[in-house]
Amino acid sequence: MGEIKIPIPTQPDNIWILRHLVDIDSTNSYVSELAKKGLPEGQVILADHQSAGRGRLDRDWVDSPGSSVLMSILLRPNFPPQFFYLITSALSLAASQILESKFSIPCKLKWPNDVMVADKKIGGILAEAAYTGVENSWVVAGIGLNCLQSGDELAVISQGATSILAESGIRLDEQERIDLATQIVARFATFYVSLGDPDERTGLADLYRSACDTIGKLVRVEMPGETLTGIASGISEEGNLLIETDTGMRAVPAGDIIHLRKSF
Repeated sequence: MGEIKIPIPTQPDNIWILRHLVDIDSTNSYVSELAKKGLPEGQVILADHQSAGRGRLDRDWVDSPGSSVLMSILLRPNFPPQFFYLITSALSLAASQILESKFSIPCKLKWPNDVMVADKKIGGILAEAAYTGVENSWVVAGIGLNCLQSGDELAVISQGATSILAESGIRLDEQERIDLATQIVARFATFYVSLGDPDERTGLADLYRSACDTIGKLVRVEMPGETLTGIASGISEEGNLLIETDTGMRAVPAGDIIHLRKSF
């Protein structure tokens, strides 16, 4: 297991630790076990392959060994739980900014947790919170980022998937994938440590809204027992997607979002 120390740019004495594994069932599950053992936040697990990777809504995350950046981060937030959705926002922003600066891949964000290139998904995020009674114990923030998939592999993942290789022609080796993961963690950590400040939370929420391609789209929202269609007009202070429907405004806390057209 390799170990890399990652100082947070805005807090150089705050060191996060990234450990690199070859094969694991799920990085989120592994990090949850570290949390139960009482390890401090800033523990990062990066894997070359997951045999039981998870996505949102209990979906499987499928990858071939060495093709993706697959990692999870242990967090112990010091801000109120109603703002935990900003953890996903911060990780989405960090990944999209690094992809654009490092590979010139222009990314947009799809609410609530996808990193997109045009209408194709290049990465997804899964954040899970654990509680002891009414108190939050920890949050595990995981990200899967497609790196080397092309052609048939992308078709197996989804008709709407893409990768760094497909978008840039760059084939990342193992060390380059580790370097990419390290850069994303450092950028995310900078966002994350600012979330204890109310003004910084507002600023990050605004930054996410400006990068969110869902806003302004005609969308279909699929939820358990209900489907609704309307214009995604904004994101509330609680992180809900605001949908303007024929019967009025709806605040959607979670669901599958399908973009039906680019804009209105």
